Amino acid sequence: MPAAASTSAHSCAWPRLAALRIAVSITPYDDLVSDPIQGGDDVATSHGRGDVAARMLSERADDWQKEWTMAMVIRTKDEIPDDAYRTMVLTLMDKQAGREVATAEVFGQCVLHAPTVEDKIRITRFQAEELKHFQLIGRLMRDLGVDMDAYVQNRQKAGARFTGDEADMQIRDWIDATMFNFVIDRAATFQLGEYTKGSYLPLADANRIILKEEEGHKSFGEVCLEEMCRDPATRAEIQRRFAKWFVASMRIFGRAGTPGNAYCLRVGLKTRDSGDVAAAYLDSIRPVMAACGLRFPARAELPLDLPPQVDLDVPVGVVS
Repeated sequence: MPAAASTSAHSCAWPRLAALRIAVSITPYDDLVSDPIQGGDDVATSHGRGDVAARMLSERADDWQKEWTMAMVIRTKDEIPDDAYRTMVLTLMDKQAGREVATAEVFGQCVLHAPTVEDKIRITRFQAEELKHFQLIGRLMRDLGVDMDAYVQNRQKAGARFTGDEADMQIRDWIDATMFNFVIDRAATFQLGEYTKGSYLPLADANRIILKEEEGHKSFGEVCLEEMCRDPATRAEIQRRFAKWFVASMRIFGRAGTPGNAYCLRVGLKTRDSGDVAAAYLDSIRPVMAACGLRFPARAELPLDLPPQVDLDVPVGVVS
């Protein structure tokens, strides 16, 4: 059952939001079209009035939308306004929780191929952190009625949680382990950055904690990749495998421009469409790609419909 909106002083100002809805749909246009427009004949004046009214109405609507989104701050599960919001929050948490467990499971494969004891210890620590992150999200899901014991037992295996195919996440050697760390774990972490600014504060607060620990994972993947790419033969092999890992990473962001994206933006659960987040993710790894002498796959080579804002160019770098 959906939780009722809180009436405490700390709850969302829902009557205010209702007033905003009425204002957007009724008040502004009547005010705008009554403004005197000077110059031109009757037809031109009428047309000019309409253009000005439409422009001003659009600007006011944008301001009201921003104010409405800012007002959507849900501090506890008891303030969740309706089933639609609750369902979307659970959808976002379900995807995140599944990937936290999946990452821990894949890190278990990575430990087998770590070249030094120090690397094995580091990867084992990453694995423990991913499971702790799962527990953080799991507590929020349990608060919303999800049986987390059954959730853990009934989930698909790690690879399927990322791409739908368990075979995609098979770690055969340290190159695969490094690619997973650098591309997949980093993409999943980048996606979580959106939730730290979201309107559901329990999820935002949990992800602020998670992101602090994920920084170490990102740095380790970069260092390992840069070291391996100093060897031309290893770099060529990494480039050969890159498309597989790249495709899996881009699927983490989902499709751009969907109704789900629009809803999340409207209620403040996200601040950017999935296409914009994916584009920013590529911007974040582009300098590392250039430094390693690697390139992104060509758009035509990919089994994905990438949004137009995704830039696959990499400047020519000098491999140290």
